[in-house]
Amino acid sequence: MAARGAIALFVKTPGLSPIKTRLAVKLGTDRAEQFHWQAARSTAAVIKQAEQSCELQGYYAVAEEIAATNEIWRGMSCLWQGEGGLGERMRHVYEHLIQNHDFVMLVGADIPQMTVADLQQASSWLAHEEQARFAFGPSLDGGFWLFGGNCSLLGPWWTDVEYSTADTGTQFLNAVKQWGEVQTLRVLQDVDEPSDLLVLHKALQALASPVPEQVHLMRFLYGLTPEFTTFDEGPYV
Repeated sequence: MAARGAIALFVKTPGLSPIKTRLAVKLGTDRAEQFHWQAARSTAAVIKQAEQSCELQGYYAVAEEIAATNEIWRGMSCLWQGEGGLGERMRHVYEHLIQNHDFVMLVGADIPQMTVADLQQASSWLAHEEQARFAFGPSLDGGFWLFGGNCSLLGPWWTDVEYSTADTGTQFLNAVKQWGEVQTLRVLQDVDEPSDLLVLHKALQALASPVPEQVHLMRFLYGLTPEFTTFDEGPYV
């Protein structure tokens, strides 16, 4: 029997797609890809930890069709994001999973400070079947780090939103509100620019009980060229 909820982690496969191009300008392609991989591992580890307490099943949503069977993405089931822009791909994954689960959440790989408590909060809200409900995690840059819902959401609004802008989150939230009640989660910072890495490192240091992969990511961040980072060592390095 399928778990009540599903959570899809959107990832790109190193060597098959351009990854974190703004980071790569400063850090180089290799280290930008390493960051994406480390961040994806950390986020997946949190999802795996949450699977039992939240009645969730985790999935990798891979950007490349040929990567759906790549051994790099092991530990969770894999599905292809599909063709098109971000809105089309999110709609494809969401609608595919909502057919077999009571609710679905979508997250990116660049939010590795996410916690089990965040997923528990969203899952508890979405598990109510009496009404259409959505969960929304805003990010500091104006986008969002999580979206979840407990009903099908067909329609053009997914692609009417302009993504990667300062008001993407507001556009998306305003579109969703017409379909049901929304619970807003805490604000987190995703990683697009080198300056975001310091914010991430501090957020990881503040975690009360980081998973081993989050500790490993902290060490990776501390090892980056000091020109771009000014991290304190902290208790985990």
